Amino acid sequence: MFKKHFASALLLFVLFLAKAQASLTTELQGLVSQGSALDANLSAFSFDEGDDCSQLGTLNTSIEAYIESIEAIYAQLSSPLSLTQEDMTSLDDLSTISRSMAEESVRMALELNSIESVADLFEYRAGLSAMLRLSDDIGTMADRILEMANRILVMADNIGSMADKIVVTMTLQSSNMQFIQASLLTTQQNMAALNSSLSSIVYNLTLEQVQSDGDALSSDMNMTILTNFNMADELGQLQEQSALLMGKVLSLYTFASLNSAMASHYVDGDTLTYFSDLSEINRALAQSTENFARTVQLIAPLTETPVLSDATNSMLKLVQDIRLMSDRIMEMSDKIIVMADNIGAMSERIVEVEGIQTSNMAYTVDSLTTSQKITVGIIESYGL
Repeated sequence: MFKKHFASALLLFVLFLAKAQASLTTELQGLVSQGSALDANLSAFSFDEGDDCSQLGTLNTSIEAYIESIEAIYAQLSSPLSLTQEDMTSLDDLSTISRSMAEESVRMALELNSIESVADLFEYRAGLSAMLRLSDDIGTMADRILEMANRILVMADNIGSMADKIVVTMTLQSSNMQFIQASLLTTQQNMAALNSSLSSIVYNLTLEQVQSDGDALSSDMNMTILTNFNMADELGQLQEQSALLMGKVLSLYTFASLNSAMASHYVDGDTLTYFSDLSEINRALAQSTENFARTVQLIAPLTETPVLSDATNSMLKLVQDIRLMSDRIMEMSDKIIVMADNIGAMSERIVEVEGIQTSNMAYTVDSLTTSQKITVGIIESYGL
C-alpha cells in the first residue's frame, strides 16, 4: 500500500514539475515575443519622420508594463527547475532584445538633436523628458532580465548537462549588459547636452507668430491711404497694431536673454530664416512709416490742428515701436548666434543671414530717422 501511495505521489510530483517547466518555457517565449514587438515598435519610431512624443509615451508605458511581466515571472520562480535548450535560447534572445533597444535609444537621441521644423517645438521639451524616461526604462528592463536569468540558472537542477550552454549564455548576457550600460549612458549624456545647449527651435513658434503679425501690419500699412480727414484714426490704429507686435518681440527677447545667460544654443536653420525674414519686414515697416511722414507733411496745411496733432503723435510712437522691435530682434539673434555650439557647421548660413540683417538694419534706421525728422519738423512748424 505504501509503495502504491509513494508511486502516486512521485507521479504527481513529476507531473507538477513538468507542468511548471512547461509554464516557464511558455512564459519565457511569451516574453521574447512581447520584447521583439516592443523592439520593432521602437525601431519604427523616428523623430525625423515626424513621429510625436505621444507615441513615444505609449511605448514607454508598454515597456513599463513589460517590466512588470518580467518581475511577475521572477517572483513565481521556485526550485527545482530543469532547463531546456528552448529556455536558454529565450534567455539569449531577451538579452539581445535589450541590447537592440538600447541601440535604438542612442539613435533616437541623435535624431532629437537634429529637430528643425517649427511644428517640432511642441515635441522638443516633451521629447527630452520622454527620452530620459525611455533610457531609464530600458535600463530597468535589462536589469530585470539579467536578474531573472541569473535566478533561473542558479535554481536549475541540471546545470551539469547544460554547463556549456549556460557559460555561453552568461558570457552573452555580460557582454550585452556592458554594451547596454554604455549605450544608455550615451543617451543620457546626449539628453543632458541638449538641456545645457538649448536648441533655438524653442523660439520658432513665437518667431513665426511675430513674422505673421509683422506681415499683416506691413500689408495694412501698404494699403492705407492717408487724407487730411482720416490720418489720425488710421495712424492710431496702425500704432496699436505695432504696439501689440512690439510686446511679443520684447517678451521673446526677454526669454531668449534669460536662456542665453544660463545655456548656450544649438542654432536651428529655421531660426536663422526667421531672423532674416524679420529684418526684411522691419525694413518694409520703416519704409512705409517714412512714406506716411512725407504724406502727412504734404497735406498738413489742409489738416485741422487736433487731427494733425494726433497723427504726428501716432507717427512718433510708430517710429519708436519699429525701432525698438528692430533693435531687439537684432540683439536677440546676436545673443543666440555668438555663443552657438554649432557655429562651425552653420557658419556659412550665419554669415549670409547676418549680412542680410546688417543691410536691412541700415535701411531701417535711415527710414525711421527720416520719418522722425519729418514728423518733428511738422510739430515745430505747426506748434503742435
